[in-house]
Amino acid sequence: MSEHNNTTDGFTAKSRTRPALRWLGAAAVALALGATSVAGAGAFGVMPGHARHGQVDPATAAKHIDNMVDTIAAESTPRQKARLVEIAKAAFTDLHPMHGQMDAGHKRVHELLMQPVVDRGALELVRVEQIGRMDAMSKRLLAAVADASDILTPEQRLRFHELMKKHMH
Repeated sequence: MSEHNNTTDGFTAKSRTRPALRWLGAAAVALALGATSVAGAGAFGVMPGHARHGQVDPATAAKHIDNMVDTIAAESTPRQKARLVEIAKAAFTDLHPMHGQMDAGHKRVHELLMQPVVDRGALELVRVEQIGRMDAMSKRLLAAVADASDILTPEQRLRFHELMKKHMH
């Protein structure tokens, strides 16, 4: 079925959702930087002073989240900022253990691949577990983004959108 057959008001479903998806993607990236990237930062070696595959301590994570919320929500009220920090820290708390589980899954795949006989069934089981973890992480991140969007006024979300457009293609 062509796009033209899926129109109701002169716009295709694809053209109506693209800006919304871009904003949602931008918001997800921003919140990820502010909350969840800290959970995996040590694992990816992006935080100074942390060894690759190391853990990020809660104090460092909290400071990073505070800084990111100050940057992302510079024009928000103190109450809004406090609520955004609360949302981001809760997301970090929920997502941090999942990063360790993902790392353990990667290690398990490497172990399985180094065996004299590769167990494809075991590899598939790890793949399914990892996809489940990624799905859970995605759902939790999306919930945090939606919760954060409820805190900001439409005008603040628009300003945030404009800020994020500068950092995206």
